[in-house]
Amino acid sequence: MRRAVLAAVIVTAAVSTSGCSPASLFGDDDSAGVPVPTAQQSGPLPSSQQFDRPFPVAGESWDATVTLSDLRIVPSTTYSDAVVVVDVRAVQASGQPELGPEDFSAFDPSGRPFERIENPAGTVEDPLVPSVLSFPGEEIRGMVAWTMPRGNRIGRIDVTAPRTIGSVTVTRQPEDPTAT
Repeated sequence: MRRAVLAAVIVTAAVSTSGCSPASLFGDDDSAGVPVPTAQQSGPLPSSQQFDRPFPVAGESWDATVTLSDLRIVPSTTYSDAVVVVDVRAVQASGQPELGPEDFSAFDPSGRPFERIENPAGTVEDPLVPSVLSFPGEEIRGMVAWTMPRGNRIGRIDVTAPRTIGSVTVTRQPEDPTAT
C-alpha cells in the first residue's frame, strides 16, 4: 500500500512540476525541450466553426458575428453545374465591418475551390451584397452561391476577414432536387 502511495506521489509531482518531464525527475532526460515560439503569428488565425451558430470575425478595427445556415442545392436553368447556396447573417459588434460575398469561399473535400457566382440575382432570392455595418447590433442577411460539378461533394465553407478565417466543415451533404 505504501509503495502505491509513494508511486502516486512521484507521478503527481512529475505531472505538476512545470518545465520538468517525468524522465528529468529520475535523471535520464537527455532530450532538449520543445522550442517556445517567441514571435506572434501575423495574419488571420483559422478556426473551426459550426452551422447555425454565430461565430466571431474581425478586421483591423472591427468585430462582428457571422452565422451560416441552410446549406442547399437550388435548381437552376442558367448553370449546367449544381448551384450550392448558403444563408448568411452578419451582426456588427464594433467598428464598421465590411462584409460581402467575396469574403466567403466553398471547397470540395480535397480543398479545390468552387466558383462563386458573382451575381446570383435570379438564381437565389436574396443575394448577399457588399455592405458596411455602421452601428452596434446592425445586421445584414443574404445568400452566397457557388457552382459545384454534379455528383461532387462540398467539404467546407470559409469566411475570411483580415484577422479571421472561420471554416465550417460540411458533414451533411445537401440534396440535389434535380437528381431524382
